[in-house]
Amino acid sequence: MRISAENTISISIAFVQTAISKVPLEQREIDRMLYSCRIPRHLLQEPHARVTLTQYSKLITTLMNASNDELLGHADEPLAMGSLSLLTHWLVSAKTMAQVLNRLERFYQILGKGLGIKAHFEEELVHIEIGEGHHQELDTFFAEFSFFCIHRVLCWLRKEIIPIEHLAFPYQAPSHAKDYRLMFYGAPVSFNCNSTRISFSRSILEKPVQQNLTNLEQFLTDPNTALFTLNFSAQNWASKVGDKIRNNLNALPTLPELAKNMKIKPYTLQRRLADEGVTYLALKNQIKRDAAIELLVNTDLPIEQISTRLGFSETSPFTRTFKEWTGIPPSAYRKYQ
Repeated sequence: MRISAENTISISIAFVQTAISKVPLEQREIDRMLYSCRIPRHLLQEPHARVTLTQYSKLITTLMNASNDELLGHADEPLAMGSLSLLTHWLVSAKTMAQVLNRLERFYQILGKGLGIKAHFEEELVHIEIGEGHHQELDTFFAEFSFFCIHRVLCWLRKEIIPIEHLAFPYQAPSHAKDYRLMFYGAPVSFNCNSTRISFSRSILEKPVQQNLTNLEQFLTDPNTALFTLNFSAQNWASKVGDKIRNNLNALPTLPELAKNMKIKPYTLQRRLADEGVTYLALKNQIKRDAAIELLVNTDLPIEQISTRLGFSETSPFTRTFKEWTGIPPSAYRKYQ
């Protein structure tokens, strides 16, 4: 069974909770949007529940369109729909990434509201800070979503995953902080910092922009989904292992078997995964969990058949394991029906 990488990534329900926490819409309307994105409202009360990236991106787009605010009430003033389109039209015509960062900063200065971006240089690093001129304390959604969009837009312009050297947030680590690794491709993160910034190697400034207006037109048909499922070839070992084992979810190889297939010694593979903060067992469980959520949400397959596809001999151990993963049984993901 082959499931694409973007479909087999899930994130904490807390991302949904923070997104809707300040959106200027009535609760009844928000509930309707959750339902349209196949997110049962009762999942919001389950701290370990998860949603797929495609569900989350669809919800974000729906909320933005309904509120006409690309920051969903989390900034001092609304950021009108179309702002991202205007920005990317300006950025895609830049020649180098240095011009991109200059235009990114200048765009929000001209706009006079929104992110308040400022670039700083320090030896071999370039830091992008957000929140300059922001009169309220930056909340979780504003910071994490802003950084997410900035990074993904830069990656899209370059047609590659640009490594993040460091992320700094001014608040305490939220309950879903462990999922920042998924959202930011394993980047190191610090909390309770004095600034809100994302840092890259200064070498990216010299690199040329790889996209064009034709590609931008396609990108803007559904920009949130394009950004959330951005999947240029990632070079980290967790991504390489994930790509290998998604082909065989019903009969996953052992680490020695996988290492042999990847032409690397088992100890070396284990160490390289450890350097990225993951283990092979955790990676297998994560991919199985996220594949299960994808199949429960986006197919009508019986739970018994899903458990077989994921390598469980019976439904009961699958149900028990899934509940350990998410705090609720598989059937809870289908209550929206």
